[in-house]
Amino acid sequence: MPESTTKDQHEFILGVDFGQKRIGLAVGQTLTCKANPLTTLHNDGAFWKNLKQLITEWNISQIVLGLPLDMSGEEQEITRQVKNFSKKIQRQTELPVHLVDERLTSYVAEREFKDSRQANLSKAKHKTQIDAMAAQIILQSWFDQQQNTESRL
Repeated sequence: MPESTTKDQHEFILGVDFGQKRIGLAVGQTLTCKANPLTTLHNDGAFWKNLKQLITEWNISQIVLGLPLDMSGEEQEITRQVKNFSKKIQRQTELPVHLVDERLTSYVAEREFKDSRQANLSKAKHKTQIDAMAAQIILQSWFDQQQNTESRL
């Protein structure tokens, strides 16, 4: 758990990979612009309570949410669900929410996980870790975009 921050210090950002069953979470901070997998929460009745607890614990100031598009950049049914979730998360947390194209993040997370996992992990453990890793990739993508934008100024 981080120490509490002030306006003069760097911010902690939460990355979110939305899923109908599970929601992967990652955390990063603006000093290093590095994201790390945090946890995976079940998308159930306890989700909002657990999310608010993590936001308070980590002193989160912004949320980055993956926006699923198909490979041609078109919206799909899950895109609409994520946009609705984005509005709800903003209302529930009162934090700014940024949407980031998440094409291929779950695929990349699964490949990275398979490359580094231990042979004794169960399939359920595998899926929850992949969700958190996908959130990490989404958040890292946002950090990278922010750095690229700042370097062009």
